[in-house]
Amino acid sequence: MLPTLLILNPRSGRGNNEKHIPVIREFFKAKGIVFDVQVTTCPGDAVRIASEAKKNYAIIVAGGGDGTVNEVVNGIAGSNNVLGILPLGSGNDFANVLSYPKKLHDSLQILTRQHIKSIDLGLIEVINSKLEKTAKYFINAVGIGLDAQVAYEAKKIYWARGLTKYALAAVKVIAQYRAESSFVTSSEFESAGKHLLISIGNGKSSGGGFYLTPDAALDDGHLDVCLAKDLSILNILKIFPFVFVGKHGRFAQIAIKRTKDLVVKTHGDVPVHVDGEMMGLDNREIHVSVIPNGMSVLMPL
Repeated sequence: MLPTLLILNPRSGRGNNEKHIPVIREFFKAKGIVFDVQVTTCPGDAVRIASEAKKNYAIIVAGGGDGTVNEVVNGIAGSNNVLGILPLGSGNDFANVLSYPKKLHDSLQILTRQHIKSIDLGLIEVINSKLEKTAKYFINAVGIGLDAQVAYEAKKIYWARGLTKYALAAVKVIAQYRAESSFVTSSEFESAGKHLLISIGNGKSSGGGFYLTPDAALDDGHLDVCLAKDLSILNILKIFPFVFVGKHGRFAQIAIKRTKDLVVKTHGDVPVHVDGEMMGLDNREIHVSVIPNGMSVLMPL
């Protein structure tokens, strides 16, 4: 059995994840797996821990939400390490895409079975209004525009979790957000004009259960792209319920495409989220591409 490190974010979910450590240690001990745990102390800590630990542990588990998963991914990308997930966050979108169970004991079973599969990985580079460049890997989704602003507002809602949290944030943002003019180009399509949102999915859902890219597959060598043109508040409210079940593509103002790469250039500042974590509010140029089979993950059987 492969040696395993759990990187635990104590602040994810309801902020009491450290209470699980004795149970987790005992579980791995009973399975005879070499196991250690490290607890993060600040944002970005999981990237550092994962990067430093990847020589000594074949499997590195992200214990937390989508933000913790993203940090671990950025710590081990480009290596032969395997990503595991212990879904202890508020949204857990990527864990849900992988069909990880919600109960702790059931998720631990997946980690100890060590069934490994290769999936695609995403890479994003943004250039902001100050011409500063930042690059980051992503495993599940990138949002540009409205859905990124929703992710930003959702971070301020501490008392709610999951879909409720993001739905409340969406209600607030819908009434205020204004679409920005942009030009989208890829090897497969182009789109110009005001875009309310551009959601790029390696996985099917983001934001606690919004199925913006409902047909996305983790291992097809492509990214799915949902493009929403500028919409009135009335039309947003009309289409909004269909996003929960991935049926919004039936509306003329929505286009869902598939591509290996994408460039978005905007006339003004736009917010961007990467796996639910903000990558700035003042971005002007965004480059996104897929790395086929770029990450190995522990999967349910």
